[in-house]
Amino acid sequence: MVIDLKLKTTSLMWKLFFAILLFATIIVLVFIIFQIALLGRFYRSNKINRTTELIYEVSAAIENQDIQNFIQDESLLVSNLEKISLDEEAAIYLYAKPLIITSNDKLLYSNTLIYKTISGGSFNKLEPTLIDEIWRKAKTTSFDKFYAIISVNPVPSFDQIQILSVESPTKQLTRDLSNQNDSIMCCSFVKLSDGETYLLVLDNKIIPVESAVDTLKLQLTYIAIIVVIFTIIIAILISRYISKPISVMNETAKLMAKGNYDVVFEGEGYLEINELNQTLNNTIAELRKTETLRRELMANVSHDLRTPLTMIKGYAEMMQDLPGENNPKNLQIIIDEVNRLNVLVNDMLDLSKISSKTIELHPQLYSITDNLIEIVERYQKFQENKEFQFILNYDQNVNVVADESKLDQVIYNFINNAINYSGDAKKIEINQVVENNYVTISVKDYGVGIKKEELEYIWDRYYRIDKGHQRSIQGSGLGLSIVKGILEYHNFEYGVESTVGSGSIFWFKMPIKK
Repeated sequence: MVIDLKLKTTSLMWKLFFAILLFATIIVLVFIIFQIALLGRFYRSNKINRTTELIYEVSAAIENQDIQNFIQDESLLVSNLEKISLDEEAAIYLYAKPLIITSNDKLLYSNTLIYKTISGGSFNKLEPTLIDEIWRKAKTTSFDKFYAIISVNPVPSFDQIQILSVESPTKQLTRDLSNQNDSIMCCSFVKLSDGETYLLVLDNKIIPVESAVDTLKLQLTYIAIIVVIFTIIIAILISRYISKPISVMNETAKLMAKGNYDVVFEGEGYLEINELNQTLNNTIAELRKTETLRRELMANVSHDLRTPLTMIKGYAEMMQDLPGENNPKNLQIIIDEVNRLNVLVNDMLDLSKISSKTIELHPQLYSITDNLIEIVERYQKFQENKEFQFILNYDQNVNVVADESKLDQVIYNFINNAINYSGDAKKIEINQVVENNYVTISVKDYGVGIKKEELEYIWDRYYRIDKGHQRSIQGSGLGLSIVKGILEYHNFEYGVESTVGSGSIFWFKMPIKK
């Protein structure tokens, strides 16, 4: 049992719509995932790079400056530092080495803050113990410029200070600082005009990472919604624009499939659609021509079949009813009409084999010159051809490899065609020309000729120059189509040359075998 499964199909418009929508959705999702996954790392990396740049910039600015500038807070330099602090949202501190005082077996540290900016900073003031710990650990590592990472649990503690070099690669620093959510203090030892070494601290926080991520998540959500809405609108417009001309073509093709060959494929669109419309219009023009020629063929074949059958029936009945009419002359008429029918039927069978590509070739080596001589002699012997002058021109006898009977059929068709359209000239030339190991066989008449615009159609299976289909012109209109098929099966060159009023030359060319 065979089950017929019909696959549900979706129109091109909806396929385009969902394809564009899916593409936009994937882009938005990738964008969101990318931002969420890498935002924190990117933020920290950017903070690290910028903080490093600032510590170098500030260190160079205050190096060898007067200590009084920071104490009195009146110089242009201080104003510039305040601007940097405000723009970068970072606090700038300057510390002297903490003064250690011993009291009752305890270490006490004096306040060593020299200068701080007004804005920014994790702490308004670092404890002297922390400053001392930073100082001690930095001197131990011998870093001139460094990061001091201070964890707050819940208050800053000197035993939680980590020192990292700003000279480390950015990837290493980002990795080392990836778990820090507190301030990054970038520090530098600088010498002022009094000759003392001071500790410069630039406090840059990384705590806002989570809030920044949350803000961007919200922004990206709104962006994603807007992108999806615009994508839907654009997808609808694009899918309609692309599919509309195709839909128009589809409707026109349905009419053509019903046998309406008067339709015209129209539709404005992109280049491919225009080219396809043109191709389909050319196709329908060919179908229209083929249909016209088919109708003409049916009319011609019907006429050619009906006429000899009528004559055969008429003469047979006459010979049956009138014993005196049973004579060789009437019998010959019946034989001639039977032969006419036989030619027509054979032509149609040959054409059918050529069209279905079932024709069989039996190539062999033979003398085509001898065949030409024999064919011309046969035509000269026919009583009905006595008024024609057949001229055979050749300079040597040549051999070829081909299907002898099929090539003879080609030559017969050329000569018959010349007889039918020779007009009053009654002169036919058969020429054999040998050149460069090739032989060209041509048949020339001096008849009416063929119009230039008709030359490309004469090889068509249904085409017939004699539109009036006069009885004097024999044939079904299939001969040249059969010739074309035979020669193409042999891969032989062929063609026609004609001038209206001067006659035509039909020829084919093939290699010589020595």
